[in-house]
Amino acid sequence: MNKVRSMAVAVALAVSGLGMASQAQNSGRVTAADDKPLPIKADHPGRTTFERQCAPCHAAGPGDDGARMLPGTATLAARYQGRLPGALELRTDLGPEALLYFVRNGTGGMPSFRKSELSDADIAAIAGYLKATAEANGRR
Repeated sequence: MNKVRSMAVAVALAVSGLGMASQAQNSGRVTAADDKPLPIKADHPGRTTFERQCAPCHAAGPGDDGARMLPGTATLAARYQGRLPGALELRTDLGPEALLYFVRNGTGGMPSFRKSELSDADIAAIAGYLKATAEANGRR
């Protein structure tokens, strides 16, 4: 069931992010790293969970469909208009409390996730991975 939910989440985010994605791609304010794979990914316990649960929508780099950015990354890039990176792996400001809020409550096209899908410990590990990766890529 988790694979079915993950696929449904990916489809929902892709559909809801299409308009924002084209806006982000055309705005010229996207940071270069948002649409390119990251050179450094921290060796951190939260990496595996991020790659399985979050990266399909929120990683840096292009999508498998040829889109310049993944749907969640494109949506955030459009929302922040260059003030913050769209790629979560470039963010140092997303601590466990912030991630816990968004993961549990959802936002926009992102659904909420139950504790049985992502535990509080998983979310804290993801936050640690995001910070370590951002710092490894020169973000402070």
